[in-house]
Amino acid sequence: MLSIKQLSLAAAIATTFVVSAQANTVVVPSGNNAITWTKSASGSLNDLALTDRTAALVFIRPSTNGVSSADSSTNIALDGRFLTSLQDGHYSAGIVCAGDVKLSAIPTAAKINDLSLGAATLHLDAGETQYFLVGTEPNYTPVLKQITAEEAAKTLSAVNTYKQNHQISRVNADNCPAPAPKPAPRPAPVVVQPTPVVAVPAPQYYVETRPNVRLNILFDFDKSNIKAQYQDEVQKAANFLAKYADANVIVEGHTDSVGSDTYNQKLSERRANAVRNALVSNYGIAPSRIRAQGFGETRPVATNATAEGRQDNRRVMVVIPSE
Repeated sequence: MLSIKQLSLAAAIATTFVVSAQANTVVVPSGNNAITWTKSASGSLNDLALTDRTAALVFIRPSTNGVSSADSSTNIALDGRFLTSLQDGHYSAGIVCAGDVKLSAIPTAAKINDLSLGAATLHLDAGETQYFLVGTEPNYTPVLKQITAEEAAKTLSAVNTYKQNHQISRVNADNCPAPAPKPAPRPAPVVVQPTPVVAVPAPQYYVETRPNVRLNILFDFDKSNIKAQYQDEVQKAANFLAKYADANVIVEGHTDSVGSDTYNQKLSERRANAVRNALVSNYGIAPSRIRAQGFGETRPVATNATAEGRQDNRRVMVVIPSE
């Protein structure tokens, strides 16, 4: 499971980020000679040259697992394109186009070519730098936590974390489109007496990194029956189960934030059970292979402030659990 905490971060860091090179080399035989290269390098996060159309992403993976296996690395993608790959004790920084992007992270050990699986929506303002701490669970399942610039500086100064070398990013920050104009702010309400300012917690977006397939089934308001026009989506789920014939799966139901928590929880359970029943009845899938589970509005993958974001959150997923 990988969660991303959306924060509004400063575009610059008061503390200087300078990391020295690590003596970590690989020797590759080549005829009578040998080619030597390092996977670690020195670098600075203060020289990220941003424009009015670009932003920066910094990923820090402290040394926690103490392994150097190729399968232990975390592959990070933007809009399904490879951005960087991190091993223990390394960090990586990249310049990308500002705007709304889809961020995903998949362990190399998963052997999955589709880097867009489980992506979460992330908004990047022009000139902004956002920082993520990369951790791993068993089987190197990535966990991303968004942190402040100050927390990033403290992490890099406290541990031996080196710049990841030899990266070939597929994310192109050239010819970025002009950022969309920001909406005009609403006027502040008139108050007679000053009131204390209550900090509103930033939304958390959920990213699924386990093998999964999303079903694009639209349900009517307060309904859980699957319309005939969406039977192809159920077929997609059946194909997914055929691909992983030995796996037991969870059919997950999710809702947007409209309505009470209790109502959305029950609605998500009804929709998950509707898909499970269709797979069992129409495609002969063994009931013991499928468990239905509802999460209500607790795992949004996009903002609930827009119609498009709420539509993204009203979803059904078929997921292979980690355990």
